[in-house]
Amino acid sequence: MPAVKRRHRALAVMVFTGCAVLASAPPGNAKVGEFKHGHQPTQKTPGPGSPNSIQSKVSYKKSYHGAGVQMTAPAGSGWSPPACWYEPEFTPKEFSDYINSNWVSGSAWDEMGQEYGKDNFHEGDKGGWYQLIVPDLSKADACAALDPWKWITPEQPSTPDIPKVDPKTLAGLAFNETVLPNPDITLRPIAQNQLVNLDTEIAFDKALPKVWVTASLDNADFGIHVAATTTAVPEQLTIDAGTPYADPQSCTYDLKAAGGKYSVDTKDADCNVTYTKASSAGGYTLKASVVWKVTWTPSADPDGAPSAPALPDGRSSKQFTVTVRENQAVNR
Repeated sequence: MPAVKRRHRALAVMVFTGCAVLASAPPGNAKVGEFKHGHQPTQKTPGPGSPNSIQSKVSYKKSYHGAGVQMTAPAGSGWSPPACWYEPEFTPKEFSDYINSNWVSGSAWDEMGQEYGKDNFHEGDKGGWYQLIVPDLSKADACAALDPWKWITPEQPSTPDIPKVDPKTLAGLAFNETVLPNPDITLRPIAQNQLVNLDTEIAFDKALPKVWVTASLDNADFGIHVAATTTAVPEQLTIDAGTPYADPQSCTYDLKAAGGKYSVDTKDADCNVTYTKASSAGGYTLKASVVWKVTWTPSADPDGAPSAPALPDGRSSKQFTVTVRENQAVNR
């Protein structure tokens, strides 16, 4: 069976049998490598269950728990969170018992037993059996060339062929777990009572905080303690009028830090969106967008020195329906 096809089948078996939840399996009486010598394990019919992901043991700690939008990379950035990676799971004996407990003659488990057990599951060697973690099985094709399990030694670095969990991987996972608060702002005049040729000023009702997420993996049995923290700091606010009937149609402001939070008040600013035509019954859709500068550090310290490679900026936004009239009455 071609290698990639065999790996697809092995991954499907992992999901179908529920081994993705990594529950401890009852020990077998023989190593899989032994059934070539006549000691076949008792056959076991795979049980029910079809989880839609292979569960990770990475844990997360977050500074922000409110409403907002999940941070995603801008279109065209060429960046995406890790599709899969390897995490430590079994010692040689545990892996032998695990394969044997699911063994069925002629099945993918049989094939995996022959493949992984040929070196006696690396019994006595330094390292561990790592499981391929695929958090979203709809993207499993991106990992089709990787084995569902891999013997990995302590000195093995993370590479595209062996994406062993490391701080860079965890930084990407933390990025993907980050929720950014939408800008909590007020328009002056209020959105329902704007006038033609009058500046639309912006003020924050609630300043934006710095947001960080720490992703970590601790496995004392394998001596693995690895972490990374992704931090997003709000840097700029852009206001878009939502119509060509405005001059200027958009303005961008640098946010100012005060007390560890970030905001701006555009009163007397050089640029404020100004509508030049009254709106129809539906109004104009004004959009306020914040750009967040994102960095990461290979530790659980959100104030640690930034590391390379850089992560893409994050964005959050909020929309307002603005009613613009020709009339002179203004309620500020």
